[in-house]
Amino acid sequence: MRMIYCPGVERWVSLRSYLNGIALAKANPDATFKQGITCWWPCTGREIMRQFRAGLHDRINQAVPCTRRGL
Repeated sequence: MRMIYCPGVERWVSLRSYLNGIALAKANPDATFKQGITCWWPCTGREIMRQFRAGLHDRINQAVPCTRRGL
């Protein structure tokens, strides 16, 4: 099972749960969620999408080979 670390809750979550959360935030940009991806305080769906895009760009710019991701 693929896992992703979420610093906002300081734990590893499954990729499926992570993507379901992103889809929920994307579908509800004005809703307030309990915490964001990178923070523990309440965030709107719009802020969560901004955090997701920032993390995505960071992973792209790190240029980590696919075989070494998640280690």
